Amino acid sequence: MQERAQKLADLLPYGTQSQIAKKLGMSRSAVQQAIRAERPGNAVVIEAMRIAREVGALETAKDLASLNA
Repeated sequence: MQERAQKLADLLPYGTQSQIAKKLGMSRSAVQQAIRAERPGNAVVIEAMRIAREVGALETAKDLASLNA
């Protein structure tokens, strides 16, 4: 079985990038680029992490990582 690191974009539910774009008044492509870059201080990344925590995706990713370890 092949292991791979989770990307922030993989943890977000469908439509989240559009939701973040509307909330922050940005284009969807700008949000997509910011999420891809994963810079910790970026407002887009902070919002994406908050949403991932809310839906439980971060905990699930940690559980999966521990299974693969």
